[in-house]
Amino acid sequence: MGMINVKSEIGPLKRVMLHRPGVELANLMPDFLERMLAEDTPDVEMAGREHDVFAGILRNAGVDVVYIEKEFAEIAKNDDIRRAFIEDFVNIGVKGDSLQPAVREYLLSVPAEKLFDAVAKGITRDDLKDISKKPIQAIVTDDYPFLTDPLPNIYFTRDISFSIGTGLAISAMSMPARMRETLFIRYLHKYGEKFGKGSVDLLYDYNCGCPIEGGDVLSLSDKCVAIGCGERTCEAAIEKLAKTLFARGYEKVLLFKNPANRTYMHLDVLMTHVDYDKFLAHPCMVHKWFDIYELTPAGHGEINVTRTTDGTAKVLERALHIDKVNFIEMGGGNDIVYKREHWNMGSNSLAIAPANIITYDRNHVTNELLEKAGVHVNPIPGGELSRGRGGPRCMSMPMIREDIW
Repeated sequence: MGMINVKSEIGPLKRVMLHRPGVELANLMPDFLERMLAEDTPDVEMAGREHDVFAGILRNAGVDVVYIEKEFAEIAKNDDIRRAFIEDFVNIGVKGDSLQPAVREYLLSVPAEKLFDAVAKGITRDDLKDISKKPIQAIVTDDYPFLTDPLPNIYFTRDISFSIGTGLAISAMSMPARMRETLFIRYLHKYGEKFGKGSVDLLYDYNCGCPIEGGDVLSLSDKCVAIGCGERTCEAAIEKLAKTLFARGYEKVLLFKNPANRTYMHLDVLMTHVDYDKFLAHPCMVHKWFDIYELTPAGHGEINVTRTTDGTAKVLERALHIDKVNFIEMGGGNDIVYKREHWNMGSNSLAIAPANIITYDRNHVTNELLEKAGVHVNPIPGGELSRGRGGPRCMSMPMIREDIW
């Protein structure tokens, strides 16, 4: 296996990229939560400890845990790379004729090992107090203290990039608050030792203009990928990625047309693969509340698109070439329970291996149903982490899994 090898959602996990929540989460402000795509202000120290439990379970299972912040600090030791990153950040994330040179000057003064945090925490007026020429934005008073927004969602590493087969896709984020996060992945792909220093096949580039996020993409097998289409991922992006995958030997892409709202934010908050024949699922997947389309190659770079009237189970059985798919319905399908546990990411699990998954401990009903179905559950505390509206799958970007198909 190379630097990237992910041909399923359940193959034994060997390497994963995480980010331990830090200073950027501490800069969430109650008056500006909507702007930052947040709904609460987590206890940052507790969130870090909860995340350490998550990482510890992975390490105990033999998984190589790679931290995005540490990998970036390593490549930023190269002064040319550091300067190039700062220039790209200024051009992408900073607006204003006087603000751009001020931010550039400030970031160039930051040591390489602290550059990730300097960007992720958001740049404030106070950060620019020693800059030689103050920008107008640092002089004019405002209730919002940040000149560049914090990145409090970056611990959801799955959203900003995803692995398919032996290739890496850099997401095109749909929300302005998250667009700058992908710049770190671009530089890791190009220069990171564990990303092959540019040798890994780039399946999708964040600057193409069509939004797609990793939470919407499930690698079902080495021939089939499922992609949610809704609030964060558009049809044009799925079409573009499908053509790329078909050129590399994939045979089918399943398009799940989800309602475009936060409840159905990503496909992986509605369904995750937990065993060869088992899916943990929101009732909307079990009972097919929306349309599913099958995309297949038509030759000459074109694709066929077929709307299916079959239920989700039948669609997945056909895609995986198995006789029967079994759903473990979140909350047992109980209207009160599943809505509570969905809010706490009850169907967003990360498989360490087939029938061996990580979930939040607070989803008691769903976790019990999983155990009864023969799926081993490794519960992690999620009292603070779950406030960011993401679960174990959201918080992890697998780089290497063993092949199982």
